[in-house]
Amino acid sequence: METLLDPAFDDILALPLDDIVHTALCILSKRTRLIVWGSLLDELLGLPRVHKNFTFLVPDEELDGLSAILASMHLPIGTLPTYVVRNAGDFLLRGRLHRVSRHTDPIRIQCLHLLPASLPGYIDEELAPTPLDHTSVTLYAPRPSAVYAGILRMMRKYVRHSPERSRLQSDLELLVNYNLLELEKGFAVEEDFEALGMHHRVETAVERIRSWGKAGEWRHGEESVESLLIGVVKGEMDIGDLPALGPARGEKTSGVGDTRSGFEARTSTPATL
Repeated sequence: METLLDPAFDDILALPLDDIVHTALCILSKRTRLIVWGSLLDELLGLPRVHKNFTFLVPDEELDGLSAILASMHLPIGTLPTYVVRNAGDFLLRGRLHRVSRHTDPIRIQCLHLLPASLPGYIDEELAPTPLDHTSVTLYAPRPSAVYAGILRMMRKYVRHSPERSRLQSDLELLVNYNLLELEKGFAVEEDFEALGMHHRVETAVERIRSWGKAGEWRHGEESVESLLIGVVKGEMDIGDLPALGPARGEKTSGVGDTRSGFEARTSTPATL
């Protein structure tokens, strides 16, 4: 039987980390839908990446109210050096960080991190309820196809070489290697292709991507996600060449960049997180 902490406890940071996070999530999940992001999403998709923070997507209009609830639990706003924020861009600037440990230095600080759900913009049919292990808390997880489509959608919102675009490109590369190609080390060198059965891995990944299209999981107007992902998996397209905000790689700007976002921008000539 789970035990919840008193959220009004003055020295909540003296308590075990798991208990603090569980209590906060229990309270927030009764107020709104929490969408898994960061470490929990990585775990669901098989990415062995280490995260210090506990990150969730929440409705944009509820972000400030949920932050106020965490503050009322005596979980202080987490502050980070300017260089850390600058290197993360919108993924920190648009969110709210609340410390769940006493540490305040950028190396050891741990936070509950709330981000606006509009960043990837998932819709109801792309989300499934997911119980948090050994608790009564219900979270919501995006289906794999929605994760990939969401990354490409976000990539179109940022210019090349921006912090956000670089982060998204890195995320997509990890997902392709660990989740689609199921590479234990997350990469493969050419001399190991035969031993790793790369041809079969690629064929399996391509078939999986196509199955999402057959199941009608791509949104209207985003069907091109399928061909773009297949191109990346087959090695026929570089992740850096995927559509971005602004002109395609190698094109000259006319002084005004392409300000369209989402899949309204053209995909016939791929542009270059």
